[in-house]
Amino acid sequence: MRGASAGAAIVAVLLWACAPSADAAGDPVCHTATSVPAVAAAAHVRSADITIARSVGGNGMPQCTLRPRGHGRPSVMVNVDNGPQAAWRLMRTVVEASQIFGVPPPGWKPPIGLNGLGPYASWFPELDALMATNRVDLVTVNINWPRAPRKAKIALARRIVVPYLHLAG
Repeated sequence: MRGASAGAAIVAVLLWACAPSADAAGDPVCHTATSVPAVAAAAHVRSADITIARSVGGNGMPQCTLRPRGHGRPSVMVNVDNGPQAAWRLMRTVVEASQIFGVPPPGWKPPIGLNGLGPYASWFPELDALMATNRVDLVTVNINWPRAPRKAKIALARRIVVPYLHLAG
């Protein structure tokens, strides 16, 4: 009987990990209550047209991808890294991404510091990603939005990242 209940618990966890969530309070990775409307507004679609996929990022941390139906629309991937020393790792990432030895390659751009999102919060033009921390989590928001101006990508990433910064408040 004990093995059956453990198996049921594992199945429940796997179902939770794969199912879309409509409750942001119970979903610190996808934070759907604010992320879905932000992506829907940028894509000019209904919130119901946004698909949500949970996965594990290359860093072994949970991530969520929000993708509207249709081509040329913005898709957003959020990675929530709760590893130790989030603020220090963000600072080192900014410093290392800013360093270039020798002649910069054509089109190279250093990270852009962003005000109002905490220390070292930055937009990384090379990655189309915003990184910020709430001192507990290192949150990375990747924006895939073909032909959109940088200003629009940063605005969307800001709308997505702000709720995460208040989670550890």
